[in-house]
Amino acid sequence: MNIYIFNSKIILYVPILLIIIFISSKNALSNQIEPKMSINGSGLEIPRIVSLKKSITYMRSGPGKEFPVKFELKQKGYPLKVVAEFNNWRKVITYSKITGWIHTQLLSSFRTGLLTKTTFLKTIPSNSSNSIAKLLPNLLINVIICKKNWCKIEIVKSKVYVGWVKKETIWGSTKN
Repeated sequence: MNIYIFNSKIILYVPILLIIIFISSKNALSNQIEPKMSINGSGLEIPRIVSLKKSITYMRSGPGKEFPVKFELKQKGYPLKVVAEFNNWRKVITYSKITGWIHTQLLSSFRTGLLTKTTFLKTIPSNSSNSIAKLLPNLLINVIICKKNWCKIEIVKSKVYVGWVKKETIWGSTKN
């Protein structure tokens, strides 16, 4: 009779043990499946906005010089969103949704942005303030500081213009 009780306990405990092992291994596997956004990267926040250091920059199809050039960017200061890192390479996306890899030596942390729609440059961060200029979409701007709803910006053309625009009108001012 003691043997029967011992066998019934084994029969009872083995399925419970198998269920526990299955659940714990499923959690371990799900942790391994999640893709890493940074492999030996900078440790900085991802996604984040960076800008181009040079007036001609090649965007590659992968993280290395052995990968073919996918696209050529021709505007110094153009803002890009970093979405992944691999060693000294950054996977970036443009405002027009073009993605590729650029070496860190070609990128700057200098804050720039692109206007997404026609807006007015204001003297102070208020809708009722005086307008300095009418700004058109796709204008490259330098972002000086952003507050809750407004950003102080600089535009360098034949003359330097400084003023405020609504934050929502700038691609590169927030996590968009």
